[in-house]
Amino acid sequence: MRVAPRLFLVLLSVLFGLGGAKPSSVPLSTPTLRTATPKAQQQQLIVFNAGSLTASFGDLLKEFTRLHPELTPQQESSGSLDLVRKITELGKPCDVLAVADYEVMPSLLIPQYADWYGIFARNQMVLIYTASSKFASEINSKNWYEILLRPGVQSGHSDPDADPAGYRTLLLWRLAEKYYRKPGLYEQLNKTVPPKNIRPKSVELVALLQAGELDYIYGYRSVAEQGGLSFVTLPPDIDLSDASKADVYSTVSTQVAGNKPGEKKTIKGLPILFALTIPKGALHQQLAEEFIRFALSSQGQEIMKRRHLTLVSPALASDLEKLPTGLRASFASLEKERK
Repeated sequence: MRVAPRLFLVLLSVLFGLGGAKPSSVPLSTPTLRTATPKAQQQQLIVFNAGSLTASFGDLLKEFTRLHPELTPQQESSGSLDLVRKITELGKPCDVLAVADYEVMPSLLIPQYADWYGIFARNQMVLIYTASSKFASEINSKNWYEILLRPGVQSGHSDPDADPAGYRTLLLWRLAEKYYRKPGLYEQLNKTVPPKNIRPKSVELVALLQAGELDYIYGYRSVAEQGGLSFVTLPPDIDLSDASKADVYSTVSTQVAGNKPGEKKTIKGLPILFALTIPKGALHQQLAEEFIRFALSSQGQEIMKRRHLTLVSPALASDLEKLPTGLRASFASLEKERK
């Protein structure tokens, strides 16, 4: 998956220094509480979200349903690449899709399965552990890879063919090999994660960590904070969090399964950015638009912040003109920022 040069430059200019970004000045309306609706008139909303967004989108749907008593939400969580394949290969219906890597949208969905996407959050890779993890009292941002290479230490990551956190772990290792000037470090770290320590999505690893079956797992900072877990922050040169270091990240790449058996796709290092869209053929277009407006409203943003997401505010649309009219006030345009 390759990011278009123009979009890459736009993202870099818009996202530099996002840590201090202020919430959108665009007034966003909050839905009013509706009266109960008979079961015969119940409406559905099908939401596919990355595993790392399960808690935040679950909270959003809970509040959205309170405001819309006639709504029956269906939330499905899995690795972002698996979510895309459910739409493109299995033809499963989806009203709102939210993924942990914005680049899967232009690479795998647009223009056949979607017209646009909006970037709404960012994250960083960390090393998550508990007080029971081996050498927990010793590990830090300087010696983490030495600890993981010690005999008996069990570490895990998600499946690179299914989940961005999985292929971002491989990119992190390649960046670490360069950053620490340790030839062969990638292969050494790769050998510390046997197949039994790999799961379809990163959040599934948390249960193994808490059960003591794993000592350390690679994942997102938001996932660690949601679970009240300890984590090691890594240098910005390798944690994929800093938009100003996009050129550094892009010097490494890895491969994941493509759309056809035996096919491979190349993934280059990019800053971590989460994105959402309404796929073509959504069964409940109006509700999908209303849900996204709610998620990006001040109320929705507060809900996501409570789940430790770092928001991009205002959210950034790939093509404002292709957005549904009712959503345009909720986004800023990448094209306008470029000009």
